[in-house]
Amino acid sequence: DLCSFLSFCYYLVLEAFVGMSINSFIVAVNCVERVKQRCLSSSDNILAVLAFSRFCFLLKTTLQTFCSTFYPEIYYLHSVFQAFRAVTWFLNSSNQWFAACLCVFYCVKIANFSHPLFIWLKFKISRLVPWLLLGSVLLSLFSSLPFLNAIYKIECNDFNSSLKRHYSVKNVTVETSVSHILSICGIGFSLAFTIFIISAFLLLFSLWRHMRQMQNNSSSFRSPCLEAHIQAMKTIMSFFLINIVNFIALLILLTNIYQETSAASSACTIIVDACPSVHSIILILSNPKLKKTLLKVLHYAKCKR
Repeated sequence: DLCSFLSFCYYLVLEAFVGMSINSFIVAVNCVERVKQRCLSSSDNILAVLAFSRFCFLLKTTLQTFCSTFYPEIYYLHSVFQAFRAVTWFLNSSNQWFAACLCVFYCVKIANFSHPLFIWLKFKISRLVPWLLLGSVLLSLFSSLPFLNAIYKIECNDFNSSLKRHYSVKNVTVETSVSHILSICGIGFSLAFTIFIISAFLLLFSLWRHMRQMQNNSSSFRSPCLEAHIQAMKTIMSFFLINIVNFIALLILLTNIYQETSAASSACTIIVDACPSVHSIILILSNPKLKKTLLKVLHYAKCKR
């Protein structure tokens, strides 16, 4: 009913606000660091861009919720609806590619291999980071363009513009070209995910080999290299699980298998909005600088209260 629908919208906006706060914290900390130190490490640059992209995604969600709730006659216009879908995929695809870049950076910087290409990357990866980020944006933009054409067809039944308050989602039929969406999302996701899997496998293999060397040397203490391996693997594995769940939920939303007012669609919307925020929290807790700054902020807020 209307009451439960408005409650869902309120929860969605609240969830988006919390996520925007988390990601804006990451961006703010790195911006302050950039002003103070006049430079940022490559990993911090990737983190800042990833957090900014997630902030934009959650801001889009807030705008989409507001528009679909209070101005459905505008939201379900063919061009507006397709634009929201295109922006949704562009931002989500950008998040996936930026996170894949972060995995590649961790792998190249932390893993130890003697292959000439890997050694070359270890010295050049910092210079390549801006180009990797730019390439991620261009690939995401290119893959989102098909959403602006020939994927969705919207039919509005019994709609009277003078009675917009009686406008209901039940009066809207969205015909979706599922094959187009599966091909676009499948190719875009598989490329980023393949890069992520290769990076994670190399890092895991390097970790396993390093632990074997420590056992052979009868070393009982944890080396800094081992700590870096373990911390990177925790971050990557968390992204692996979150990314799979996020992609399945997003695919269900984009293909319109369920009506937008259905419980399944609502659950998928909550999952898609929650995944970036959850991963951002993990990134904060796994980053010493961000974690230390967060504790300072919380301590300051507690003292002020």
